[in-house]
Amino acid sequence: MQAMFNIMPDFLRDPDAFYQSIQRGEAVGAKVARLAAVALVCFTIYGFAVGLAKSPLQGLSSAVKMPILFLSSMAFCLPALYFFSLALLRTPLRMVQVLAVVLSGIAVSAFLLLGLAPITFFFVLTSSNYPFFQLLAVIFVGLSASIGVYFLWRGMTQVDVEAEIPRQKLGRRILLLWILVYAFVGTQMTWRLSPFIGNPSDPFFLIKPSRDNFYVDVIGAIQQLIGPGIEELGWFAPMLCSSGLLLIGILAIVWISSSLNKRANAPKSARENT
Repeated sequence: MQAMFNIMPDFLRDPDAFYQSIQRGEAVGAKVARLAAVALVCFTIYGFAVGLAKSPLQGLSSAVKMPILFLSSMAFCLPALYFFSLALLRTPLRMVQVLAVVLSGIAVSAFLLLGLAPITFFFVLTSSNYPFFQLLAVIFVGLSASIGVYFLWRGMTQVDVEAEIPRQKLGRRILLLWILVYAFVGTQMTWRLSPFIGNPSDPFFLIKPSRDNFYVDVIGAIQQLIGPGIEELGWFAPMLCSSGLLLIGILAIVWISSSLNKRANAPKSARENT
């Protein structure tokens, strides 16, 4: 039990040592089990704190759905990362090693959300504004997920450091595309499992009645926001909105990857001073 709770502080103090041990194949299965347990516990606690903004029943519902959201999104997307890496890069890593690296990023996100749970609980006790809780949850989850993606990227680029330079570049492009796919799947999974907070004026829903698709609804909302005149564009309007959303996602990932590459290529002494 103590080893389970120590894995995240030990990992955050020296992530490079963790990734090197994954590369060497040292107790990978045990690390996967501990990371999954940490993610499960942390997401459950944060989910309860978020759902408590509506009611204790919603808190219990969100406590169950929050870990399902992150872990099931990973389960759907992980085979794509491994199979493409195997087919295009001939990676020497086994599936369980890739799983350990991906889980490390997810566990970091969960661990950070655990740290933000008391702040969420404070606002539960002192406020009842539904839009405020929506914005608070989006900021907290978005910030934690972004830091988790950083560690995922860092791990995947370190466990295969012996690859040739051209293969490393291709691997980074594949990883960027996979992160984009993971974000799309995670967003849609959030949509299907909602509500996590719940509008106080609505009755309790375990899962809201079936809706179409997150991206279809976003496009519809953009069309309504712009006004009726956009309907004159016909089929071009949804395509334009979809392309805009995709472009924003790609630009964000390119910016993150550029920052990471600059840090990785910086002299060792400069990184230590920072």
